[in-house]
Amino acid sequence: MKIAYVSNSRFPSEKAQSDQVMAMCFAFASHGHEVTLLVPNRKGVVAEDPFFHYKKPKTFTFKRVSCFDTLRWPWLGKIALWIQTLTFVLNLKRVLTQIQPDVVYSREPYVFGFGRLPGVRCWESHAHHRSQRAHRLMRKLDGIVTLTQASKQRIVEVGVKESRVLVEPDAVDPALFEDMPSRDEARAALGVRSDETLLLYTGKFQTMGMPKGIDEAVQATRIVRSEGRKARFIAVGGTQEDLARYASMQDLDGIRLLPHVPQGELKRFYAAADVLLMPFPYREHYAYYMSPLKLFEYLRTKIPMIVTDLPSVREIVDEQSAFVVHPEDVPMLARVIRLMMDQPQEAKQRALNAYALSERYTWNARAQRIIHWIQAL
Repeated sequence: MKIAYVSNSRFPSEKAQSDQVMAMCFAFASHGHEVTLLVPNRKGVVAEDPFFHYKKPKTFTFKRVSCFDTLRWPWLGKIALWIQTLTFVLNLKRVLTQIQPDVVYSREPYVFGFGRLPGVRCWESHAHHRSQRAHRLMRKLDGIVTLTQASKQRIVEVGVKESRVLVEPDAVDPALFEDMPSRDEARAALGVRSDETLLLYTGKFQTMGMPKGIDEAVQATRIVRSEGRKARFIAVGGTQEDLARYASMQDLDGIRLLPHVPQGELKRFYAAADVLLMPFPYREHYAYYMSPLKLFEYLRTKIPMIVTDLPSVREIVDEQSAFVVHPEDVPMLARVIRLMMDQPQEAKQRALNAYALSERYTWNARAQRIIHWIQAL
């Protein structure tokens, strides 16, 4: 099967979206499909060659499509996105005519909004779209993949047939955890002593301008440390603006906030960690529409995790595989950190239960289920 994966975004980039797109293209190709990844030719990419950047073999075709890169000029406002999208899609249609794919797959719905494209049109939804224009477009698509049950329900409610909507959460690449450094090596490199409990968060500090719980993690760490407990908190993935804001805060003893690192480099942090944190606050997007890559990475690490009680998170883990706290409840977060420090065997058992879940949530398994579903449409 010929699959054209269209990603109207900077690629590769420092964003998790870039990691997810690369993982899915690689997974589709691993099942023997002829995959072409088509992205706009934009400035600001972190590398020209995505295969080199992700350290992956060239198992699929990668092509940049010309467009007016008006997103570089924020003073244009919303029209910048429309100009960039329109020029990208017009050139994209020419490329797709040459490729003649069996499937056009994309995370951006408006790729499909400028006339008919060849093949089965499949959109992977990563956010809730409320406009009537978006709803009309959804009803015209051949298939929609959502990350959560709530997202599927919202789409069915606007008139899309239930059989044309598939729920597939995100996933993890087991290869990320191959050749892990030893715990002692990793902790020495980070300056973490053997008698300290390392709390770790990986990923962006904000999504769509919304916080992701770093403030709560910092406050909980302060509480635990104020009781004389040897705990440290490291968060990896901040922007320069994020780091500048935290640099002005007082009392960051035992707390390190670090910039984004490539996904393949996270293993050195995981190897050193004792507890993984995902303290997302309650926001509609987090509660119902997200499927964070870090959650699936956390599953695979065999390290105990603390997550917040959100419906989207509950679709993946529960109290058998994680420690669950109320969103934005700092005292509860601190209390559960203490509990995990005091009951390491219980924490370890939940981590092993989480690892068992991770077998379902691999990119290859996800891609295979999506392909089987598309073939049945």
